[in-house]
Amino acid sequence: MQNKGALWVFTILLTLACLWQLSFSIFTNKFEGKAEQVAAAYADSVLAVQGNEALDFDSLRLAEENRFLRNHQDEVVYPGLGYTYKECKSKEMNLGLDLKGGMSVTLEVDIPALVDNLSGTSQDPAFRTALAQAQQRLATSDKDFISLFEEEFRKAAPNASLAAIFSTQDNASMFPRESTNEQVVASLRNQAGIALNNTEKILRNRIDKFGVAQPLIQKQTLSGRILIELPGVKDKDRVRNVLQSTANLEFWETFDNSEVYMKLSEANDKLSTMLHPGIARKDTMKASVADTTAAVVSKADTTVRDTALAAVDTLAQDSLAQALATDSLAGDSVLSREESLAKSPLLNQDRLQLNIMNNQVVPGDVVGYAAVADTAVVSKLLRLAPPKSPDPSQVLKLAWSSKPVRMGTADGRERDFLALHALRGPRGGKPKLDGGYITDARQDFDMKGDAEVSMQMNAEGAQKWKLMTGENVGKQIAIVLDGYVVSAPNVMGEIPGGRSSITMGGSDDRNKQLEEATDLANILKAGALPAPARIIDETVVGPSLGAENVDQSLIAFAISLIGILLVMWLYYKEAGWVADIALLANVFFLVGTMASLQAVLTLPGIAGIVLTIGMAVDANVLINERVRDELKAGRTLKSAISTSYSNSGALSAILDSNITTFITAVILYIFGSGPIRGFATTLGLGILTSLFTAIFISRMVVERKLDKGKNITFSRKWNVNLFDGANFNFMGRRKLFYLFSGLLMAVCIGSMATRGFNWGVDFSGGRAYVVEFEKNVDVDQAREAIESRLVSEDGREYGAWVKSYGGADRIKITTNYLIEAQGKDVDAQVEARLNEGLALLNNPYVVQESRKVDATISDDIKKGAITSVLIALVFMFIYIAVRFNKWQYGLGAVISLIHDTIFILGLYSMLWGVVGFSLEIDEAFIAVILTVIGYSINDTVVVFDRIREYTADHKRDPVMTVFNGAINSTLSRTLNTGMCTLLVLLIIFFFGGVSIQGFVFGLFAGVLTGTYSSIFVASAVAADMHKKEVAKPVQMARA
Repeated sequence: MQNKGALWVFTILLTLACLWQLSFSIFTNKFEGKAEQVAAAYADSVLAVQGNEALDFDSLRLAEENRFLRNHQDEVVYPGLGYTYKECKSKEMNLGLDLKGGMSVTLEVDIPALVDNLSGTSQDPAFRTALAQAQQRLATSDKDFISLFEEEFRKAAPNASLAAIFSTQDNASMFPRESTNEQVVASLRNQAGIALNNTEKILRNRIDKFGVAQPLIQKQTLSGRILIELPGVKDKDRVRNVLQSTANLEFWETFDNSEVYMKLSEANDKLSTMLHPGIARKDTMKASVADTTAAVVSKADTTVRDTALAAVDTLAQDSLAQALATDSLAGDSVLSREESLAKSPLLNQDRLQLNIMNNQVVPGDVVGYAAVADTAVVSKLLRLAPPKSPDPSQVLKLAWSSKPVRMGTADGRERDFLALHALRGPRGGKPKLDGGYITDARQDFDMKGDAEVSMQMNAEGAQKWKLMTGENVGKQIAIVLDGYVVSAPNVMGEIPGGRSSITMGGSDDRNKQLEEATDLANILKAGALPAPARIIDETVVGPSLGAENVDQSLIAFAISLIGILLVMWLYYKEAGWVADIALLANVFFLVGTMASLQAVLTLPGIAGIVLTIGMAVDANVLINERVRDELKAGRTLKSAISTSYSNSGALSAILDSNITTFITAVILYIFGSGPIRGFATTLGLGILTSLFTAIFISRMVVERKLDKGKNITFSRKWNVNLFDGANFNFMGRRKLFYLFSGLLMAVCIGSMATRGFNWGVDFSGGRAYVVEFEKNVDVDQAREAIESRLVSEDGREYGAWVKSYGGADRIKITTNYLIEAQGKDVDAQVEARLNEGLALLNNPYVVQESRKVDATISDDIKKGAITSVLIALVFMFIYIAVRFNKWQYGLGAVISLIHDTIFILGLYSMLWGVVGFSLEIDEAFIAVILTVIGYSINDTVVVFDRIREYTADHKRDPVMTVFNGAINSTLSRTLNTGMCTLLVLLIIFFFGGVSIQGFVFGLFAGVLTGTYSSIFVASAVAADMHKKEVAKPVQMARA
């Protein structure tokens, strides 16, 4: 073997890299364990207070745990290297929601509402008809809404102009009146894309305020949807309301800092009296003043200059840093933190820092700064003792900035801070202007080439904007999105006409200015284009179910690994130990690689790791079996090993079989989502690590032993000649197996036609709930109780499918109750009805998991599933036909894959409702089909590879004799690999948890049928097709 030294160096470096990457998970888990202990103690202390007995322990613990982790995210947790918890968390392996609990939602921007809004809610009959018809077709069509709308409008009014409808006074620049219908449609598509981008940005801002650790936000550009995962979230209603509400953009006048700072001092004194009566207070204003240089806010004379979007300028940063370094109770340095907070609960370096420098109030609307981790406490204190308005005729509203600025603190650490702005508005709490008046906003450049934002308002908004800017010359107007200040530009003069320019200040970096201008334009645009987002897919997993999944998966993983290691040792003796080393290295490198890529580990993903162990055995088995064959042919041990690891030995079959499985994993990743994508990730990465460890690691270990003069045995006495005499006439009996397979296919197709499938909510649309009770529950009684409450307002009765789920105390409920209804409160209404029905059972319960799939996305999932299977079959045919240079092999492989697919479908059809576990046709089932295709083609390729070799060595032998000899020579490998994989799947089935039993059952059946079809279908079809190509007559193999 060449370059052994380089391979050893690479292996050592890869090992160190994996250890390095996995070390972050070790330290974050340790710190999170500490957070769990603190949170549990806090929850216990709260519940111990009289009157709090009804509070939920898990909710209290989870809220406190998240607060603790947010507040300590900058704490060093990696000793020696100084990595903080936040930095370690960003580098560790992520767990899917099915393992740690939380909420996952898929949102779709309401494009019909967007089109309607852009038309000014036109009442044109043709437009209204086209809009309604397009919405109706959307649920069943492959086309997007705008394409459907264009078609329906053409039907309703063939000669009408869309520009006449969309070119309103407010939208004239967006839809010029002379535009053709094609140009209007193109503009609609552009606005839909902008709406998707803006919705993503707004959702990111909103989710940041949840305080969720490591939220996932993914924009799916092709489908126009946004996937969001929120670990640990339990308040479903709050998440739904926040995510589905439209952007709330407002323009607020502001108070100057000099008008408000004394009001904050008065609120601070009031809080001290309320919270700590009897404690002498100092002059908190004097204590808060830092001896620094005054900052001057520059003003332009022609445009509105943005002074807040770039966070804080250099002088303000210096002010903040010095203020943080100054004890807010100067002169009382001996006071403890508790005493300091008692005397000054609000204006304190641990709470809110006033915006004062050199004993002077800094001009502007910013009245103070607080660390992000402290803003929740400061907000509570401000609600407890709200500062009075400097102007009794105006309302004082305090709002945090949306973007944090990172600053150094007195203890040498860096933390994120938010500015607190003083907003001014009329009585009633509403601003004079909101985002509904904006018609357009875009990033632009001024005459100097600096980035700016151009904003246009409609006629009514322009009049209000003229009055508002005229009354606030020299002051700031705050742009507020969802309650957070995104910018506070200074007004240089009255702005008539409704067109304004906002230039980007505070940064000399042109790229930074451009980024900030683009962000602000998108925010303003969000107010101009109200396009609400709608939840079309929702999954909630409780933390207890997630913990249960982790425990069960780890048990299954450990038992599977030990079982495979023992099987390899018992069968191959010393070579089995070498294979075991390769398998252990494979698992280590796979987990380490996943951690380095920040791949999400899901429950099916763990099943994928365990399955990878079973399938990784295949490469080792192929090599060991080839060594045994070469030894029996008279080669020396060293020569046999060298040949077996070459392309003329086992390497060709190993590469072919793994490449086809890898193609399956890629297709599954592209078309899958959530946990199934996690399965595809582990399967794909597992193939790569399996190839490396089986081909290189095992060979380096073997050759190192040989170099030391040690012998290696590849068999035991009882199996050394186990399959040597095998001479089964598979091809001679192929017609019998054709008949058997045909009858089996007929039964499967008959069951599918008559009995059908148990469609999961992924494909049918609907809602599913997993409910655990304190005591055993009767399924029929539960169904009757639930169905009694599933009645719509028009009197329509809905059914519910209820079955036991992993035990007599747990059920799974599936229903399509109100799945087609629209509105934010529908989900809460359904859950209320469900709870009413469950309450009738008088058995305490917990909803452990819930899933909702809108009919729109279920149709897309179904189409994607069919597409992915067809693409997989096409790729398999092309690869086999090209690789073996015979289309007959490709055809035989595809026919066997179709055979396997129909068998799995028929099995699910025949057994659903009969066996004691779920056999739903859902997205996970597609993973089953694709994995079975991958395994089956893997097995087929190994057989075909040996047939190709036998054909080259036995050119004069009849076709059927050659095929028989090749298949007989692979029996040892086929049985060993099949048994190892089946052993792993059996262990996962019994120990991996009820939620993946149906998934694993399908894989188990697939391995069986894949092994069968590779010999009796794929090889038989290829032999018959190949025989017809042979010109000379061949002697048929005899029984």
